[in-house]
Amino acid sequence: SVLCVERWTWLRMVQQPSDDSCWSAEDPKKAHSDEAVTIDAYFRRIGEFGRYQRSHYAVVAGAWVACAWITFSMVFVNARPAWLAVAEGTTTTPCDDPDAWTIADTAQSVGAEWRLVCADGYRRAGLDSLYFLGFLIGASALGAASDRYG
Repeated sequence: SVLCVERWTWLRMVQQPSDDSCWSAEDPKKAHSDEAVTIDAYFRRIGEFGRYQRSHYAVVAGAWVACAWITFSMVFVNARPAWLAVAEGTTTTPCDDPDAWTIADTAQSVGAEWRLVCADGYRRAGLDSLYFLGFLIGASALGAASDRYG
């Protein structure tokens, strides 16, 4: 089979090429060959990864940067809080004697603000799960909606 190119149309296969717009895998400039076209020959013919492809890649990859930062933010938003001892010389741990300890900065994370520590620490992990569940539902529903309605 021979690959032929017509102006302003997609590449397509034809059985009887009639002009020099057809090319083969052996020599992209040679017409009327029965050799299979390789991907390398195809790229040589249409051009390699050029300026348009780089700009298109930057736009598409750039759209995922915001998603990556939001996902990565869960590391900081849901961080384990830092503790301060109320009195010097405290030998207990924060979970053993909560009255002897206080959270250093309650605005540091959601876990600190909502006091998701010690016995309620499992709820902090639940926040991560809820985030990704919402991400799954949103990506599925909004992806399907954008495919359907444009």
